[in-house]
Amino acid sequence: MKDILTLPNIISFFRLLLIPIFVITYFNESIANNYIWAIGILMLSGLSDVVDGFIARKFNMVSDFGKILDPIADKLTQAVIVLSLVIKHLELLPMFAVLFFKELFTLFAAVYLFSNGTKAMSSKWFGKLSTVVIFITMFYTVLVDICSFTSIPLYFLSALSIICMIISVTGYFNHFIKQGEGAKSQDETM
Repeated sequence: MKDILTLPNIISFFRLLLIPIFVITYFNESIANNYIWAIGILMLSGLSDVVDGFIARKFNMVSDFGKILDPIADKLTQAVIVLSLVIKHLELLPMFAVLFFKELFTLFAAVYLFSNGTKAMSSKWFGKLSTVVIFITMFYTVLVDICSFTSIPLYFLSALSIICMIISVTGYFNHFIKQGEGAKSQDETM
């Protein structure tokens, strides 16, 4: 329980609570300035993601539970928000499709490694890069709704997000292979 109720994990739980609040706010046009509130919620979610990781590393509060909870909060936030944005911005549909398959792949790979006794791993730079680019794309999309910016940059940001997700999947795939081989060689020496 001590590993679960750490400040970084509480912040990750908070991020999970922000997901339905974003969806309700984004689609509820009876809320005055709903897109401004939605972008504020998105910014709060992104900021809390940075803060929980900083606190975990700085104050030695990294836990195996947190290594699972933080990426779940990231993945659910990205999936639900991008899906919400796709409803109003079909140009993000390819990005959502790649995101869906990327997360499906990493889920199956993580379950496979976990079932073989491999511990949860921390996120890698390529995963963080993908998250940042997706966040920027989500942020700009809501700005399009607020300020009536042109949606042409969304095509570029969506393509950049797709490229970053492919790099991320490739990097994690290579890491999963190495981790799986390491676990296999440990089993053979026992």
